[in-house]
Amino acid sequence: MAVEKLILRGINGIALGETFFIDYGRMVIIGRGKNCHISYPRFKNFPKGKKDLPKELLAVSRKHLRITFYNSHSVELKDLSTNGSYINGKPIIKRLYVTDIARSKTPYEIKLGPDETFLLSAEHG
Repeated sequence: MAVEKLILRGINGIALGETFFIDYGRMVIIGRGKNCHISYPRFKNFPKGKKDLPKELLAVSRKHLRITFYNSHSVELKDLSTNGSYINGKPIIKRLYVTDIARSKTPYEIKLGPDETFLLSAEHG
């Protein structure tokens, strides 16, 4: 069962309704920084023109989480933040390898801070 790409879907917070694809062999960084591959200021729900961001959004670091799609069976999640990243409710301590992404029937829940929630799953070719 070959996995060609990962799908990251925003299901809560400013990320709600956003969908991103991560191609095989790629690495992406998620955060508030404008130079991130997945950058919060480009989200449609991002508060435009406001000087002060909501405190929930401040929990997302400029560079918060790195996702590396090494091969069809291995994904690395590396927490780059000061406020923590979580997978299925458990903290990611420095880095975590997901080795069953191709076989998993349910998506993984990824949280950045208290509110920003994504579902990570594999797209099979």
